[in-house]
Amino acid sequence: MDAEREREIIRLWNELRRLQREGRPTASMVRRIEQALAAREQEAA
Repeated sequence: MDAEREREIIRLWNELRRLQREGRPTASMVRRIEQALAAREQEAA
C-alpha cells in the first residue's frame, strides 16, 4: 500500500472528526473517505 494514500485517508478521517465536533455537515467528507478507501481496495486487488 502506498504510504501517501494511507496518510491521505488518515488526514480525511481527522478532518471528519473535526467537522463532527464543530457540528458541521459531514456528508461530502464521508464520500471522500469512501472514495479513498475504494481506491485503496482496488490497488490491493
